[in-house]
Amino acid sequence: TYYWRMKMPETARYTALVAKNAKKAAADMSKVLQVDLEAEQEKVESIQRQGKDFGLFTKQFLRRHGLHLLGTTSTWFLLDIAFYSQNLFQKDIFSAIGWIPAAKTMSALEEVYKIARAQTLIALCSTVPGYWFIRGLH
Repeated sequence: TYYWRMKMPETARYTALVAKNAKKAAADMSKVLQVDLEAEQEKVESIQRQGKDFGLFTKQFLRRHGLHLLGTTSTWFLLDIAFYSQNLFQKDIFSAIGWIPAAKTMSALEEVYKIARAQTLIALCSTVPGYWFIRGLH
């Protein structure tokens, strides 16, 4: 994988805007698209100037993207809490709702089997139908 990744050309956008080499970007795109392209350094420079309006840690960036960042990070945080707490406390939850007996009444292998069976039941009754429902909406 590493060998083939090193042989693969960078994207034209990266080569032109980050590496600042519009000619190489045009040459790489010519290879990929099998079309003759010419570099337009003026357009690359104008795009670079547009991107330098404000930095990452500026008030303008916070005003423009702060709410999006806060919303994204908080929802990911809440998702992580729900996901990891389910994995940590599933044996207690399954025992409390009566899906599996108390841990002291069975062996470790039996407990693992019963927890896996309960997780499979949850996946079959919620995850799989949820996937098909969402897929149907698209």
